[in-house]
Amino acid sequence: MKKRVQQLWIPGLLTLILSTTCLMTLQKLGFQPRIAGSGPGTILFYVPWLLTLPVFGAAGTYFSSRAGGSRGTALLASVFPVLALTMAFVLMFPIGMIIERVTGNHVDFAAVATTVLSDGIGWLVIPGLALFMGGLLVHVLFVRRTSSQDQAIV
Repeated sequence: MKKRVQQLWIPGLLTLILSTTCLMTLQKLGFQPRIAGSGPGTILFYVPWLLTLPVFGAAGTYFSSRAGGSRGTALLASVFPVLALTMAFVLMFPIGMIIERVTGNHVDFAAVATTVLSDGIGWLVIPGLALFMGGLLVHVLFVRRTSSQDQAIV
């Protein structure tokens, strides 16, 4: 198996699967988002989910580091869910334009863009920070300690 798969894709996909499964489970259990703001700038926060994200980010960093990933690769694995969601948001526009041409239904992309940008804070920025903080904590506490022990053995 290639190093990139072991160091980035497997830990990143694990982080993505764990975080989305947790969010889905919390929604099925009836947890409701907290509402911050009012009007068009309203942001929804799933507080219990946000509290679990540092653990998932830490897991992604841990598994990437154990596979020999560099600091950048390990931290990239920790924020992988946010990168995947960002790509989904970005690809929504060209795919939507193709579907609009095929079906003939008009889609107001200005409204969609406004929604995506306002939801970006609640769905991308804050979860990304939570995932990154967990990954950074593991990297600082675990990876440095492991590398210093490895150097002492040599």
